Amino acid sequence: MTASETTGSDDDRIFEEARLLSGDYGLGEALSLRSLPEGYANTNYALETSSGTFLYRLCRQKSEPDIRLELAVLERLESRGFKAAYPIQREDGAAISPTPSGNVVLYRYIEGQEPELNPETAGEAARALGELHGIEPPEGFDRVNFVRVEDSQELASRFDGAVHGDRTILGRFLEETALLRNLLGEDELPRGLVHADLFPQNTIFSSNRLKAIIDFEECCIDSFLFDVGTAINGFCFIDNRLEPGLLESFLREYDTVRSFNETEQRLLPASIHWGAHGQVCWHLDLLSGRNYPRSSDRVHELLNRLESLRELDIERLCSIKN
Repeated sequence: MTASETTGSDDDRIFEEARLLSGDYGLGEALSLRSLPEGYANTNYALETSSGTFLYRLCRQKSEPDIRLELAVLERLESRGFKAAYPIQREDGAAISPTPSGNVVLYRYIEGQEPELNPETAGEAARALGELHGIEPPEGFDRVNFVRVEDSQELASRFDGAVHGDRTILGRFLEETALLRNLLGEDELPRGLVHADLFPQNTIFSSNRLKAIIDFEECCIDSFLFDVGTAINGFCFIDNRLEPGLLESFLREYDTVRSFNETEQRLLPASIHWGAHGQVCWHLDLLSGRNYPRSSDRVHELLNRLESLRELDIERLCSIKN
């Protein structure tokens, strides 16, 4: 059983833990706990109480210090009016609740759904990302991105030649790593607070309008262009193929909020490779700890995507039109 999978008996136990926690938050009686779509790291539920519905997040991979860093970022974003889901505190002022199943954070529940991919939703996500990149991180926040191109060789070495019996992945991964190093070069890029995982699954939309960005657990200090490339991989691909209309909308709308500098514009094609490569690294890191078929499938999908990008005139597609 993976870190994000549960059985019926697990859900019963977690509901009992949620029932006890409801009193600590002053939420009244816990009425039900409904599983939400499975993630790779956390287990999420909709907790209905006599005072309303809340997002009940069971954090099964991040340590308490890491969770505190995420909450510090969310506090800064809330002070800037950014569209996100924000935690609520217990009556004693704490936001993290230890339970036998793991640390729990409760969030305000936001009604909506994962977006349909179209120019409107791509543009909405891009504008929000541009806004995020204009917000200073909280004082002392200096967490670096654990997904780094220079660590790819070390990451590959963890598998001793095969990823859970699959000998095709590592050769393809290292080939794409070498290509990406060449594409990026050594240019200095603007850096700051990034989400690092802006995919449709980490957003809440209603009628093609963004209501909130969620899941800031990977937030860190890194190149804004890495964040752009990651989000393009989330919002501008359909059936694993880059859609020019979605890309055009994304780049245009981001640029209206935060203009790309000359170096960033030149490296926009590389950023798309970078975003996909970063996701491969993330899943390989997960697979270095256990065999998780869902992540193995995602790695193959992303490697196929990287290879297909070589066939496109990405420089032309990345030109920003006024």
